[in-house]
Amino acid sequence: MHKLILAVLVFGLAACGEPAGSRQAPDLVLQDVAGKTVSLASYRGKPVLINFWATWCDTCRVEMPDLQALHERLDGKGPVILGVSMDENLAAVPPFVKEKKITFPILYSDRKVSAAYAVRGLPAAYLVDPEGRIARRWIGAVDARAVENDILALLNK
Repeated sequence: MHKLILAVLVFGLAACGEPAGSRQAPDLVLQDVAGKTVSLASYRGKPVLINFWATWCDTCRVEMPDLQALHERLDGKGPVILGVSMDENLAAVPPFVKEKKITFPILYSDRKVSAAYAVRGLPAAYLVDPEGRIARRWIGAVDARAVENDILALLNK
């Protein structure tokens, strides 16, 4: 029983947003589902939430509507959400985006970007501050309200 409680606590802590220090966020230059090139550097001056996910990841599928709702709440306030699909089957991504009515940019990842961000499991998210530094990292599903609070704190600095 104690091992189960310990496992739950460890998982819970790993899934929480943890400060990531002042490490500069690796730049990413990726294609979106429409074929447009998107660069993290082009969003300098705004907080950016980078969410690594995949259509085959059940947890990712569950959190995507929450991220869309967060995007809608923050629209016009400056922050950006970038969804980075880790799918190998790229054809699966556009129907998923359409089905879930995702309006924030969805990008196709490559091995270089996932390695630069040390993505080992999905979902994984990084909050990049307006200066381009990683402000927070989440492993596992994010709590959209907690992410929103972190973004608003960056905007109020």
